[in-house]
Amino acid sequence: MSESNEPDIMYHGAEWFEKYKAKLLSGALFAIIGVVVFQLYSANKAETQADSETALFAVQNLDATNLLEIAGAYKKLSSDPDRKSVAERALILSAKTWLEEGAYDKAKTAFGEYRKQHERGHWVNEAKLGQAVCQEATGETDEAIRNYISLTNSASAAIQKRATALLEAAQTKLDPLLAKPKPAPVPPVEESKPAPVPPVEEPKPAPVPPVEKPKPATPAPDNK
Repeated sequence: MSESNEPDIMYHGAEWFEKYKAKLLSGALFAIIGVVVFQLYSANKAETQADSETALFAVQNLDATNLLEIAGAYKKLSSDPDRKSVAERALILSAKTWLEEGAYDKAKTAFGEYRKQHERGHWVNEAKLGQAVCQEATGETDEAIRNYISLTNSASAAIQKRATALLEAAQTKLDPLLAKPKPAPVPPVEESKPAPVPPVEEPKPAPVPPVEKPKPATPAPDNK
């Protein structure tokens, strides 16, 4: 039975191959093209990532003493569409460098951008902590305290410890401002008393000079 079927299978198999040969060849061709494209894409991606890493390394080794210049270079790299593989690191490094230099407004903006663009990034808590430090430095104490409080339950022990310390420092500065100043005591209003009227003295009569009695005349001496 099997021997009689083998020629039929061979015959029909050859017939089937002739019928679908063009489709098979097209499918194989597409498969080969897909493999080649994937390999080229992988090679190009690896090359692009290597170039991006080189660019990031170049910024880290800039021969510059001005941290503002380095922070600006990081920020520019984070916005380069051809450097997406290092964009997250470049952005957090730009914010951190601006913070170290004391450029709190720029650092706060960069930390905020990181939190929006990389909600589940590797350095979300660090960005939140840095933003809180900048907020405290620029007078936004209430916002800073809210961020500190949210970080005291962080999974990272280092972040939690740092946030707790900064929260205590911020509250120490804020507590005197929360107490309402006591109004200055108002001196009691004294009722005006009428000026005392001096007693009217009755006029005393003018003293009458004593009347002197005339002295008797002295007799003249008798000249004999």
